[in-house]
This record gives sequence, structure tokens and C-alpha cells, in this order.
Amino acid sequence: MRSLRRAPRVAAWALVVLAVLLTHGLLLHALLPAPAAWALVAQRGPVVALRLIVLRASEPVPALAAAAPAPRPRALPAAPAPMPMPMPMPMRAQPPSQEAAAAVPEPAAAQSAALPVYATRLPEAASLHYRMQRGDSVGSARLQWQREAGDYLLRLDTHWPGQVEAGSASRGLIDSEGVAPVRHAELRRSREVRAANFQREAARITFSGPQLEYALPPGAQDRLSWMIQLPGVVAADATLARAGASVTLFVVGTRGDAEPWRFEVLGAEPLQLPAGEVPQALRLRREPTRPYDTRVEVWLDPARQHLPVRAVFTTLPGGQPLAMELAHAGAALEIGATAPR
Repeated sequence: MRSLRRAPRVAAWALVVLAVLLTHGLLLHALLPAPAAWALVAQRGPVVALRLIVLRASEPVPALAAAAPAPRPRALPAAPAPMPMPMPMPMRAQPPSQEAAAAVPEPAAAQSAALPVYATRLPEAASLHYRMQRGDSVGSARLQWQREAGDYLLRLDTHWPGQVEAGSASRGLIDSEGVAPVRHAELRRSREVRAANFQREAARITFSGPQLEYALPPGAQDRLSWMIQLPGVVAADATLARAGASVTLFVVGTRGDAEPWRFEVLGAEPLQLPAGEVPQALRLRREPTRPYDTRVEVWLDPARQHLPVRAVFTTLPGGQPLAMELAHAGAALEIGATAPR
């Protein structure tokens, strides 16, 4: 009788235990991912299903049902395909270093690429003496042009009262493009102080002072040889002697300067010089392209193989003009000979 009285109480406690287990199961399922929950259950052992049996006095006690098989854990979701690694952002090209930029300056390389090449008829050897004047100072200069068997030597010696002898020299070859310098140098007391080198086999222009290098374009001249190349170009093509025409030469100095010089033909005009009258001197002018550059005006005499009989150099802005006017022409010299003063 006592056991029958306890049966309802046992059933009530069994329901309470079952409710607690279900609640814990739901909480575990909510807090943990399915794979983790099943792993935790697997660690604690197999799951056994409980069946509440209520005993009544009039019914036989049934046999306990076999434990229900544990449910299979859900299959883990397939791992997502690996995301492709992002490509690195391209590095922005760094500007060239000062040394690299100096090695091949872009403006000079770009400008020299489109320069014209002219036919030439170069003058025969000559020795020209000039009167020089800058402001109130008066001096003299001698230009010696010597050519022999495909070689040339050009030298300009200047003399100012009370100053050291100075000048410049250019030597090289004569080829299909006319004057082809190999070395151009500034002179002090007949010694080189700085120079530009035209490395024709390597097609480069280098300098003894500035660490610069340029491509060597066809027909390139130095700051002295243009005085012979320009007459040769005009003498070879009569159309270039007409007003409005122009001649462009790539001119190189000893201090690292190298750029096109565009000479515009202004026309013919008479000149009265120390050497006498020139009825039809052909005047050309080169304007500077940057501040403190040189304006060059030159007059060529057709009667003297188009050699320059007058030239005026002015540094702009504010520079005082330097004028050279032909005083007389001497006898032609052979290469290596020295003219008397």
C-alpha cells in the first residue's frame, strides 16, 4: 500500500527531472554550435532515453524498454572554399635619382630626336682676325679654321688688355654631315680648363667637369664649331639664305649645356667693318630659350665662303653685348701650324 502511495510522487519527480534535462539540452544546443554540442555530448558518454513508467496496482510491471539509439550528430558543414589572396597593389614608380636623371636628361634627349640633318659645303681653310668690343673695352680675336684629309682643327684666341689669354678649341672629323666634333675645350693660357667630349663610337656626349651625359644626335656641334657648320649649311642650300628660313643646330658647351639653337634668317644687309664694306651680309639670329641664356646674332659674307664677318653675343636679361667684327683675313694654315700674332 505504501508503494502505491509513492507512485504518483515518483512520477511527479520524474517529470521534473525530465523537464530539467530537456531545458539543459535546449540551452546547450543554443549556446554551442551543433558540432561543439555533439562533441561535448560525445565526451560525456552515450545518450540514454528515459521512459517514465507509472505503476498501478492492477497492472503488471512492464519490462524496461531498450535504450533508444543515440541520434547521429549532424554532419559538419563543408569548409568554405579559401578566399583568393588579394593581389598586392602595384608600387608607384619612384622618380629617378639625381644621378640617374643627370645621366640622360630627358629634355635634351627628346629635343635632339627631331633635329634636322643638313647637307653642307664647308669653307676652305682660313684665318680670320676680329676686333672685339664689350662696352668701353676693346680687344682682338683670331679664328683659325684648318682642315686636312677628313680632320679639322678650329681655334679661337681672344686678347683683352690686362687680362690672361683665353679662348676655345674644337677638333674632330669632317664627315657626310659636315663638321663632326670630337673634343671641345675652353682654354686659359693655351691650357684646357674644361671640355666636352663627343664619343662617336658610343654615340654619347660627356664632359670633363659636370657628371652629365647626352645622346649624340647627328650633326651636333659645339659652341665654336657652329661658326663653321652654319656657313656650310647655308652655302649648300640657297633656300636657307632667304629671309624667313631657319637652321637648327644642336649645340654643346663645356659646362654641361646642350640644346638646339634655332637660327632665323633675317635677310641680307650692308655692313661697314674694319676689314671694309660687305654689300650683302646675311644676318641670322638665335634667341635665348631660358633666362640668362645667350642671344646670338651673326652676319655671313657670301663673298668669303659665308664665313662670319660679324657676331654679337648678349646674355639676357641685362647682359652687355660682346661684338666681333672682321678686321682682316690672314693666310690659311695647315693643321698643327701656329699663326703669328
